[in-house]
Amino acid sequence: MNGDELDQFVDGILDAKKLSGIDQDVRAQLVTDLKQQLLDQINRALIDALSEDKLDEFNTLLEDPKTTDETVQTFITTSGMDINRITTKTMLQFRDLYLQSAEDRA
Repeated sequence: MNGDELDQFVDGILDAKKLSGIDQDVRAQLVTDLKQQLLDQINRALIDALSEDKLDEFNTLLEDPKTTDETVQTFITTSGMDINRITTKTMLQFRDLYLQSAEDRA
């Protein structure tokens, strides 16, 4: 999932929340902040889904100062997890929680 898709997803959440009276700069900052929160949750969900053996390998990989972002990405991609399912589930939970919090305040 690329950044543009995440921007669109977060924009959709904000549209569904029906925020009114905020200017474009505030909305842009909200998109940036929510996208980072979503990425953090997706990364956490992917790490949580690693088997214990893979988690040990992952930790060893992260301890190596020569490890690049591309190496980490390749490791996750080849780890045997259903990345699309985990990402989609996390995104839907994020959306539901964000929209529910608006309903709770109403």
